[in-house]
Amino acid sequence: MNKKIIEIKNLTKIFSGFKALNGINLEVEKGEIVGLLGPNGAGKTTTLKILMGLLKPTEGSIKIMGEKIKKQLPTWLKNKIGVVFEESNLYLRLNAIDNLKLFAGINNVNQSKIKELLAEYHLEAAAKREIRTFSKGMKKRLMICRSLIAEPEILILDEATGGLDPISAEIIQQKVLALKKQGKTVILSTHYLEEAAHLCDRVAFINQGQVIAVDKPAAFKKGLKAKFLELNLTNENNLEKIIDDLNN
Repeated sequence: MNKKIIEIKNLTKIFSGFKALNGINLEVEKGEIVGLLGPNGAGKTTTLKILMGLLKPTEGSIKIMGEKIKKQLPTWLKNKIGVVFEESNLYLRLNAIDNLKLFAGINNVNQSKIKELLAEYHLEAAAKREIRTFSKGMKKRLMICRSLIAEPEILILDEATGGLDPISAEIIQQKVLALKKQGKTVILSTHYLEEAAHLCDRVAFINQGQVIAVDKPAAFKKGLKAKFLELNLTNENNLEKIIDDLNN
């Protein structure tokens, strides 16, 4: 069995009386891709922000790479975690190369991987363009480049492919699978069961601040049953009667 790289126990977060997390329990093994699946407001992003060290839990405990997190992530652990947020937080007036150089300088990491990452994520041709000219998919790919420049052990992706064009989404999905082959651990939140099935070893379904089920994606897909009603309207004059019948 692989070593547990993340352990979350009874995690609770309260905002002004609202309980956003209501006892999250989840374990992630090293080299595993785990998806957080659930509706908007379920608690996925709040859980990720606590893992990133951006929020403090109200109750519960977190252990990452054997380190019990008390208040903030220690510096050495921050360097082990790469983060890609749902919304772009790039410097729009800088070009792609300068964005990555700035991040590398702030985090005191080698800049040697910049050209390699830009080529790998199909951004080499646009490397000297200002970010404000980039599409949403290009921005997301550059954000992943930025998260990987320090060669983290854990990558956290918050809605990495939401609203992207199919080409950008496919590039990102293939790279996530490649990271798993390198032994990296990936945690991603998504609304799409098909994406989770394609990428994840396991999926944690979160609703109302709780993990209500954890299993392989295939188990969730198998449990879904399509329910639909087919209407054939052959006569427009009967439409009102049909609606009345459905309501009764």
